[in-house]
Amino acid sequence: MNKKAFTAIFLLLAASLLFGQGSIKFKDDRGISISLPRKATRIVSLSPELTEILFAIGAGDTVVGVTTYCNYPKEALSITKIGGFSAKTISIESIIALKPDVIVGNINTHQLLIPSFEKAGLQFVAAENSGIVSVFNNISLFGMISGNEAKAEALNAELKKRFDAVKAKTSSIKEDQKPVVFWETWDEPLMSAGPKSFTGELIVAAGGRNAFYDASQDWPIVSFEAVLARNPDWIMAPDTHGEALTIERLSKRPGWGTLKAVKAKQIYLMDGDLAARACPRFIEAVETMAKILYPNLYK
Repeated sequence: MNKKAFTAIFLLLAASLLFGQGSIKFKDDRGISISLPRKATRIVSLSPELTEILFAIGAGDTVVGVTTYCNYPKEALSITKIGGFSAKTISIESIIALKPDVIVGNINTHQLLIPSFEKAGLQFVAAENSGIVSVFNNISLFGMISGNEAKAEALNAELKKRFDAVKAKTSSIKEDQKPVVFWETWDEPLMSAGPKSFTGELIVAAGGRNAFYDASQDWPIVSFEAVLARNPDWIMAPDTHGEALTIERLSKRPGWGTLKAVKAKQIYLMDGDLAARACPRFIEAVETMAKILYPNLYK
C-alpha cells in the first residue's frame, strides 16, 4: 500500500472515529431509542426542574427556550419564553423558531405535544421528574446530551454526599421515634402529600414520618378527623399557603387545637419550589427539613 492510499484510509478512519465519539445514543423515559449526531448546543426546556438541572451542570448557555415558570436561576428569566408549563399553553411555533437540537420535557405533562414535535422534525426527550432518583438520573442524562459529563458526575457526587450526611444523622433513630409530619398542600379541600409524591420522599429523606404514609394518591384529599387521628408533631406546607396556617386559624379548625403540632406551635413553611421541584436544590429542602425536625443534631 502506497503512502498516499495509507494516508487516505487513516483520515477516513479518523473521521469515522470522530463521528462515533461525537454521536450520542440513549433511551429516554418512554423507552424510545434516541440518537443525536453530536452534543446539543440548543436546548428548549418545558419544565422548571429540568431548566434548573441544565444550569446546574453548566449547560445554561445551551438553553434557548424555557417556560414562564422557569424562574431559577435568575439567568433563566431572560431566556425566550415558549409558553407555560401545561401542553395547552406551549407554543409549537415559538419552539420551531428557536431551531433546537433537543426539547426536554415530561412524558405525562407533554405527551400531547409529541406528534407536533415529530411533524416539525424536532427531537423530543422525555425525562422523568417525579422523584429524588430522577434528579440523579436526569443530571447524568443531560450531562451526556450537552457534553457536560464531568460536571454532571461531580454534581451527583456532591448531592449524594450531602444526602448521605443527612441519613447518617438520623440513622440511629428508631422509626417509631421519628416525628410525624403532616404536609398541607391545600385547605379547601384539605389535601396532603402521599408517600410516592416528591414532597413525601423529602419528608422521609429528612428523617420524618409522613402522616399519610399509606395514601394511594400523590395528593390525597383528607379529612380534619384523619389528621386528628394521626396527631402530627409538625405541620408543614409551601410558603404560598402561609395565610391558612397561622396558629389562630388552625386552632379554629374543629379539634385541631389539641394537635401536638398546634399546641407546640410547630408549624413550618418551606419555599414551595424547593418542596416541589425534582432538581438539584432538593438537597436544600432535605437539609432544611432535617434541621427543623432535629435541631439538637445540627447544633
